[in-house]
This record gives sequence, structure tokens and C-alpha cells, in this order.
Amino acid sequence: YPIEEAELAELAGKTAIVTGGASGIGRATVLLAHAAGANVAVADLKASDGKELEAQLQERIFFVQTDVTVWASVLALFESTVSRFGGVDAVFANAGGAFPDALLENEVDEAGTLRAPSMKSIEVNLYGAVYTSKAAIHYFEKDPDRQHQLVLTGSAASFLDTPLFLYGALKAGILGLMRGLRSTMRGKDITVNMIVPWMTVTAQVPDWLKKIWGDFPANDPEGVAKALVLPLLRLELNGRTIWVAGNKAVELEQALDDTRPQWMGEKLSAAVQEGQKRMSVGESM
Repeated sequence: YPIEEAELAELAGKTAIVTGGASGIGRATVLLAHAAGANVAVADLKASDGKELEAQLQERIFFVQTDVTVWASVLALFESTVSRFGGVDAVFANAGGAFPDALLENEVDEAGTLRAPSMKSIEVNLYGAVYTSKAAIHYFEKDPDRQHQLVLTGSAASFLDTPLFLYGALKAGILGLMRGLRSTMRGKDITVNMIVPWMTVTAQVPDWLKKIWGDFPANDPEGVAKALVLPLLRLELNGRTIWVAGNKAVELEQALDDTRPQWMGEKLSAAVQEGQKRMSVGESM
């Protein structure tokens, strides 16, 4: 999916919300969309970074301090964006990050009782994506004269084994969220797609991991940002998973669908396809 620079002009005049927009991939997406002429609402918990970005770009942008794990905060983000720009064309549910994963650690309290693992990673990444998606669809449906795009940020961990146990679980959850929504939204001029970055070099990546990674294909935030805006430029894309490695994008869902008879068997594949049709989710892409 190469993107020509001239295509980015199609973003001019659109209004987008970017959660996690003050740093990393989110910030790169804000800068890309804004440079192409879009109005952008930057949502982030880090007020200093968000306000700095707002001051840098000045026009067609505003920062809303947002905690995506708090429903009222997400609603306030959408209300203020609609009030400021008159509506929302696209939403990037991008807020997230990796948090300490103590699933296999035997931490105990003062009484010697095993502690529950922290669910912070799931709250920020998965709850945040669910809250953002629900609010996005609500406001999209209130404005049926526009075409709308919901773009979810997944991860290679949505598909691959990873020692980040909860992170892998929640990113697989985001894949399930996208697949569940894609056929339901199809008739409402709302597309739902997911971008799956492989290794992306951001401030969150420790030096030891960069060293291990070596010369394997790695993304920079700007390369992932181009993939994130792709559904806003190719309006026919729906229900797609776009893998990004070395700043190059490849779509996975069509290949998985086309080859299902090979890995599932023709008889079972046909039965599954018929079952999906009976549940009205047979055609989703």
C-alpha cells in the first residue's frame, strides 16, 4: 500500500481525533494529518506534551487532556471536538503503551497472600480502545452525511507469540474488536480498520531491545502514521489488518480469508462461511 504524497491532500478539511496523540506514533499521525490540512484534536493524558504540540502547530488543532480509561473523559473529548470543529470524520484509537507485566511473578502481600496482577495495561490499551470506539460510533451515527473512519492501533502481538503476556492478550482483543465491528458498520458509511506495527522505534523502546533487533526491519513513527491515515485515503478499505514493517504496509485479512480452505479444510471452511452468512456477518471486507 504505497501512498503518494499528493494523496495526502485528501485529508484537507477533515476532522480527526487522535488518542495518544502527544507522543510517538500518535504524535507523528497528528503532524502528518495537520500538515495535509486536517483539523486535529490531540487527546493525551500528558498535558505538557499535548500543550507543547498545540503551541507548535497553533491553527486547526487543539489539545484535550484525556484519560481513555475514564468514560466521562472520553465523552468530554468528543463533545469538545464537535463543538470546536462541527463534527468528526475520523478517529484514531491509538492510546496505549506497555506496562510492567507481573503475570508470572509470585508477588505477595504482608500476609503472604498472592497479589493479583496489575491490569493497568489492559485498562489503557483495551478499555481505552473500547471506550473510544463506542464514542466514535455514537458521534459518527449522529452525522450520517459524512463518511467516517475508525482506525485502531493493534500490534504484531495481535498475531505473534510474545513474552508480554497481558499486552499480547489485549492486542488480540483489539483484533477481535475490529473484526466484530467491521461487518456491523458496513452499511452505515463507517469503516473500521486496524494497523499492526511490528517493531517501531519510539522513546518507549529500551536500548537493549534496539540492540537485539539489529538490522531487522523496523518502523519509525512517521512510517506507521502513513499506514494509519491510509483508510482515510482509500475509502473502500474496511475490516482490514494492515501490517507495517520497515515502514512498508501489507494487508493480512484478505490472504487469511482466501486461504482458509487450505488451513481449515474445504468442508469446514464452507460450513464456517455459511454460518457467518446466517449471522449476517458473511461479507465484511
